[in-house]
Amino acid sequence: METPNRAYKAHVLVQPYPAQGHINPMLPFSKRLVARGVKATLANSVYISKSMHKDPINTIDTDTFSDGHDEGGYDKAKSPEAYLTTLRDVGSRTLASLIEKLDGLADQSMP
Repeated sequence: METPNRAYKAHVLVQPYPAQGHINPMLPFSKRLVARGVKATLANSVYISKSMHKDPINTIDTDTFSDGHDEGGYDKAKSPEAYLTTLRDVGSRTLASLIEKLDGLADQSMP
């Protein structure tokens, strides 16, 4: 969800570890940033994003990156080590792509 165009002090990409106990605290943190004039984009794995409830009056932008387990998340990995390896390899690459995309959008909105 894209927030209305307005001048922001900064743009922060908030990327918690893809687990509920890490995501839940990042939501109010992101909203506090927005309340202080900072644009916040919460980046979750594709699988986690699909399972989250959408807030119709959400003040933060959300976007996704792949952790390599888009259809089943952590539970579909063969082992914790396999998940972490895939998260590192695939997640690093797709998160870098997301950062480049957001940077390109920021460049477009500059006067």
